[in-house]
Amino acid sequence: MSLVARLIQWHRRGGLIVIPIVLMLSVTGILINHSQTLGFAKQPVYASWIGWLYGVEPKLIIQGFNANGHWVSQRDQQLLLNQQPLQDCKTPALGAVYWQETIAVLCDNRISLFLEDGQLVEQLPTLPIQATSIGLLENDNGPQLALAAPLMVLDDLSWSWQAIETDSSAQWASPEVLPVELAAELNRDLPLPGINTERLLLDLHSGRLFGDIGVYVVDAASLVFIFLCLSGFYTWLKRTLKSRSKQKRK
Repeated sequence: MSLVARLIQWHRRGGLIVIPIVLMLSVTGILINHSQTLGFAKQPVYASWIGWLYGVEPKLIIQGFNANGHWVSQRDQQLLLNQQPLQDCKTPALGAVYWQETIAVLCDNRISLFLEDGQLVEQLPTLPIQATSIGLLENDNGPQLALAAPLMVLDDLSWSWQAIETDSSAQWASPEVLPVELAAELNRDLPLPGINTERLLLDLHSGRLFGDIGVYVVDAASLVFIFLCLSGFYTWLKRTLKSRSKQKRK
């Protein structure tokens, strides 16, 4: 068997072997190119088997703030009222209390007021301090919204914050263990921490998703691609030259 015939034979075999990898690289490559448009960098990944490949587990939601029977918790950077998403929160929520028929939530150093159905009512004026906690302070006219530290209360008339002396009667929001049924629902489908769709596509494209073995497989496939290019060009060139030689003899 001639060299050209052997190359054609191995060219076909190599092409069949790498078909799955070619398809994978092609599809992931197209998706990566449009990752920004499709928002993959902000799209979380939920599949537990992918977490197993990365060796990471979802961060379980265990605690929350009890606001008159309504539970405020946080999943990654999203606030939740019971099971309902509220708004984004880049930092850990520092507290939630029930105040004037609303649920006041302290997060990202701002206080947002929500109705019991999760509707955003208002965001209070800029906080005068870097608040570390939110609570209620009882007075003759009813509970006042309070911040710490230092201790400050919200004037209901002027809607401005006023500093007062430390008052031991203030009731501060503190995290509590979520009810078992609510925790089970919230933890049913959790995003994998630090992993988004764009990273998943990049790691799948490079083979890193499957560890060293995946990288070696992609490397081996790349070598086969090189062989296919060179063997294809060589056989084409030999056939072209042979065809031209026959035409000249005629």
